[in-house]
Amino acid sequence: MNSLKSITRFCLCAALLSVCAMTALAQKDANQKDSNQKDAKKKKGLPPEIVAPVQPTPFSEVKRDLLLNGMQVISLARGNEGKLRCDLVVRSGAMFDLVYKTGVAKLTQETLLAANPNLATELESLQAKMEWGVTSDHTWYRIESPTSNFDTVMEIIGRLLVVENVRQDAFKRVQQAQLEKLKTAAAPTPAERAEAKFQAEIYGDHPYGHNVDGTVKSVSNIVWADVHEFYKRYYLANNAYTVITGDIRQERAVNIFKAFFGGWVKSSIVPMTFRQPQRITELKLVKVEAPDMSTVEWRGGVIGVKVSDQDYIAVNLLARVLEARLKKDLTDLTGSFSVKALPVALPGPFYLSASISADRAPEFSRKATERFAALSASPVSAEELAAAQASLSAEHSAQPVEDQLREIEMFALPRNYALIFAERITAVTPAELQRVAKRLLDANALTVVVLGKLGEQLKSQM
Repeated sequence: MNSLKSITRFCLCAALLSVCAMTALAQKDANQKDSNQKDAKKKKGLPPEIVAPVQPTPFSEVKRDLLLNGMQVISLARGNEGKLRCDLVVRSGAMFDLVYKTGVAKLTQETLLAANPNLATELESLQAKMEWGVTSDHTWYRIESPTSNFDTVMEIIGRLLVVENVRQDAFKRVQQAQLEKLKTAAAPTPAERAEAKFQAEIYGDHPYGHNVDGTVKSVSNIVWADVHEFYKRYYLANNAYTVITGDIRQERAVNIFKAFFGGWVKSSIVPMTFRQPQRITELKLVKVEAPDMSTVEWRGGVIGVKVSDQDYIAVNLLARVLEARLKKDLTDLTGSFSVKALPVALPGPFYLSASISADRAPEFSRKATERFAALSASPVSAEELAAAQASLSAEHSAQPVEDQLREIEMFALPRNYALIFAERITAVTPAELQRVAKRLLDANALTVVVLGKLGEQLKSQM
């Protein structure tokens, strides 16, 4: 038995030595081959190969960390002026408002902050300031602070969002204040009325069809339990991120958020699974009489694509092409107009917004609807595409890095999105624009809202 073991060990050692010898010979051959190639290049007078250094980009110094509770901390250290900006974002907004209780997301945010009536004074004493708000997609907080005071500032904010939560006394104060604000608010401008009407008509009962602030009736329907439930479901550490830019290192930023947001609860994220808006199969024209107006507000368009859609850049280029075509058609138009593709998490509207004189409204409406309909049938020329590409590239280049970082996280875009954006713009072809136009216009017919002093003659012409 011992003899058998000795033989086995000998065989294993021999095999191991053989493998090592073969590896060494292979490495020697590779080195010799590399040396021969270099010698051959020298004999031919060719320069040695030079490995190009990686070119720095505005995002080269971006640092990312994930806390144990799933909250993402992103920083970009730059400058030494002793100041910084911090964007803290929860990836849920007013689209999750309850049915018949629009305004829950807004009321939740205000209730959390109202737990500290001295918040503004405390931040001011630290030479810091904070803005906040709610969109259909997100709930956001923007903090500007001296670097030296950032720990204390985030301790104050963390206590409100993580520790104190939704207090009933704060909710009652905020609800009453919101109701008073809605009751006494100045009448919306004609542009705001037209915008709200268009969103409601194109989206119907879809969450994008209602406003963020709610109405007197909907806010009155909200109870403390609604706000408390909204906080528990959506204010989650793994549903939030922060982007910090300025005079701060990532290690310090992470330590601050560990200390004051490390106790934030982690749970399952509620997905944005909503029923699609009802399809509009033929031109939908909505006329709103406003006899006190001197101009006409015109809104018209279709539901487009979300920011993360592969066709989003093409839709933005289409918007510029359509706007340029209308400017050629209506050189002497009294008023202003623009074509937009709203950047939102779910498919957003691709539409034309205009404020024009009443006497030109019929002509404008006719031209606008014709140009919209022709997008999928009328080829885009190389000159039109080049102009649209130059315009979109310039707009993107002018966007601050911190805003680009926030957008990448906000819409779950690839982390190299900003770096390849220009390349993706130039890759779009006229044929691709026509395909995307067909995709949009086949999905829904045009919805048009006209608001103003229409008169009988104007009503019959449109």
